[in-house]
Amino acid sequence: MDLLQNIGKQVKNVDEELMELLEERLIKMEQELVIDRFEADVAICEERNTKQKIEIYKKDLPKGVKEGSILTFQEGKYQLSEERTKQVQNNIQNKMKQAWKK
Repeated sequence: MDLLQNIGKQVKNVDEELMELLEERLIKMEQELVIDRFEADVAICEERNTKQKIEIYKKDLPKGVKEGSILTFQEGKYQLSEERTKQVQNNIQNKMKQAWKK
């Protein structure tokens, strides 16, 4: 009986850990991060909707990212979203042009 109880506890722990991992992945998949700056071996990113600061090791980033790059989390890793990066940069440029016209 002790063996069955022990197995039951282990299964419950695995279920809880799996749910936490799934929740973490789902949250990451909904995020859109912009790289604010680099400090040593870390990229300081900002979640675009919540403004929360997130640190990501450079080794975990795709090649070609730079300050202002937009990142998404897909297939278990961070991806550079070149299209969103261009859209955001164009929006910023347009806002700057509008500000100078006034």
